[in-house]
Amino acid sequence: MKRVLMVSMAVLLAGATVMPAAAQDVRARVVAGASAQDNKGPMRVDRREDRRGNRENRRDDRRDWRADRRDDRHDRREDRRDWRADRRDDRHDRRQDRRDWRHDRRDDRRDWRQDRRDHNRYARHDDRRWRGYQWRPEYRYRAPARYVYPSGHRHVRWTVGHRMPPAYYGRPYYVDYSAYRLPPPPYGHRWVRSDRDVVLVALATGLVLDVLYDLYY
Repeated sequence: MKRVLMVSMAVLLAGATVMPAAAQDVRARVVAGASAQDNKGPMRVDRREDRRGNRENRRDDRRDWRADRRDDRHDRREDRRDWRADRRDDRHDRRQDRRDWRHDRRDDRRDWRQDRRDHNRYARHDDRRWRGYQWRPEYRYRAPARYVYPSGHRHVRWTVGHRMPPAYYGRPYYVDYSAYRLPPPPYGHRWVRSDRDVVLVALATGLVLDVLYDLYY
């Protein structure tokens, strides 16, 4: 009986020793759980902030992308407008060139017709001082001054139908046809000196209508 009592007391004492230790273990677990919860709180807040920041960045990226697309569309529209304006200018220039070309052709035809009329009206009278286009040596004249060629030009033996550059028949080269009793020039023509020769030229076109070689010596 005494043994049973002693065993029961030992069991009770052991249980009383074990229960405080278990209670302390539970308390430690509760404190650890609370600490873990407290640590998770800031982590969740940081994650939310990161997600918000990522969303804002994505929104900003989309806004920038849309703005870039608008700018690209605007630039393409401006390029198309410029291209159309350039095409209009090119068409206008081509039309103007065609008009100028037609105008020049009309002027050339008028000049050619005028030259033909003048040629038909002009008739060199017969004179013993020349034979054909050659002036006879015994009737030659002393040159009134030394002949100076136009700047950048040289001697040319002109023939009927050729065209003289304007530099050859400027005012300094005019010849007084009455002093040499030359045939009177038609309207719009002049006798001009070309070294030792005299040439009848159309002032508007430079077309040579007549020539007399070696009038001067």
